[in-house]
Amino acid sequence: MADQDRNKDKDKDKDTKKKGAEHEVKGTGKEMKGKAQKNVGKATDDRSQQAKGAAKEAEGKVQKKAGETARKSAD
Repeated sequence: MADQDRNKDKDKDKDTKKKGAEHEVKGTGKEMKGKAQKNVGKATDDRSQQAKGAAKEAEGKVQKKAGETARKSAD
């Protein structure tokens, strides 16, 4: 019985690490897209694009940090 519980915990940790890593990657991508959008907004003097880009960049940073935290917590 104890072996089954250990195996379930290992599987759960493995899933958490995988999902955390996925969130890190997606967050990094979102952060980069936001930064690019913000820079395009600056270049074209479009404040709306700058704001949308900054928001997307911040969202990506949060997602990346959440993924990193989830991945590390599974160790």
